Amino acid sequence: MITQATKEEVEYILSHAVSSTYDATQIEISEEKAVAMLQGVLDKGGFYLIAKEEDGTITGWILLGKNTDYFTDQTYGFIYEIYVLPEHRGKGLSKLLINEGNAYWKSQGFDEVRLNVFASNFAKEIYRKMGFEEVNFIMKAKL
Repeated sequence: MITQATKEEVEYILSHAVSSTYDATQIEISEEKAVAMLQGVLDKGGFYLIAKEEDGTITGWILLGKNTDYFTDQTYGFIYEIYVLPEHRGKGLSKLLINEGNAYWKSQGFDEVRLNVFASNFAKEIYRKMGFEEVNFIMKAKL
């Protein structure tokens, strides 16, 4: 079952901010910083959809919000976070959450959704299989 998160459910999600951020980036950050990043999206109208079992146990979530392309000024749907709790992985929940997010954006009249993924993120292949394409690369060089 997929529903929009309640205030209490958002608090539960934010209690996992460090682990969800680390899984996506492989970068360790403080709880304060991890929560602040996600709260910033929520404060600008973003919201969570959550996957739950029949007994109400939260199994994963997706954070949706709007974003604007810097070059074209086009507004599009954006997936800021996708996370499935480790004990619930391998059941297709990421795909289910992405499909729900995409359906939401389509119902709002959007024709494009984007997400950002780190090169080291294992979910990159899932996104490709679901139709996401590379738009740009950020590269770095150590000095």
